[in-house]
Amino acid sequence: MAILLAEVDKVARLSDGSHCPIILCGDLNSVPDSPLYNFIRDGELQYHGMPAWKVSGQEDFSHQLYQRKLQAPLWPSSLGITDCCQYVTSCHPKRSERRKYSRDFLLRFHFCNIACQRPAGLVLMEGVTDAKPERPAGWAESLLEEGTSEPEPVFPRTIGTIQHCLHLTSAYTHFLPQHGLPEVTTMPLGLGTTVDYIFFSADSCENGNGTDHRLYQDGTLKLLGRLSLLSEEILWAANGLPNPFCSSDHLCLLASFGMEVTAP
Repeated sequence: MAILLAEVDKVARLSDGSHCPIILCGDLNSVPDSPLYNFIRDGELQYHGMPAWKVSGQEDFSHQLYQRKLQAPLWPSSLGITDCCQYVTSCHPKRSERRKYSRDFLLRFHFCNIACQRPAGLVLMEGVTDAKPERPAGWAESLLEEGTSEPEPVFPRTIGTIQHCLHLTSAYTHFLPQHGLPEVTTMPLGLGTTVDYIFFSADSCENGNGTDHRLYQDGTLKLLGRLSLLSEEILWAANGLPNPFCSSDHLCLLASFGMEVTAP
């Protein structure tokens, strides 16, 4: 997600530091109000020490003995992405725009020290978890080989917090207005849930109800309408997903936007 937001920031950033209107669509494999969803909408996530399974909110692995927890920083500085989900080259235009993601570069993550260590409490399963990556002869143990021509970028990293400044909100409310039942976009294992979204640029406004959720109002983009989703109950009446009326295991999302364009 950080790489995606950094790419969006790179193409949408204007010369004055603001962003042109953004519409971000996708199957994010995360449910509403999960940490990942809130990060996209609120622009900040305090992740240090959070169990990794909590990020998407799709499954509950709290009963498992071993729970991998997120540690700071989430990604190495060699990716060239700051904790504000921006490329260093965007923050410092004088730096080279070129960054190679070659096979050798990615293999450094596969054979780095932490990848060659067995997690504590990992269940031993023959043919699955009994293998240990063997670092090729002469391969550097660190993520960056010694003597590399391009040094690792140096920029400040925050402790356990990531942010972005794209000001996104969801085109859907995730609840059906008629009776308050949750909207459903897919039914994995027969359970209705929402994992598909249309996020768009909006202006934040004063939150008068005292909750932590930020409120938004139309900005340059104005949400004109959206295709209504269905509840789990209605989908079960049609034999779930897919069914004779919908050949996909996901429902379509559709939104209509207006944008006021002023002449220069």
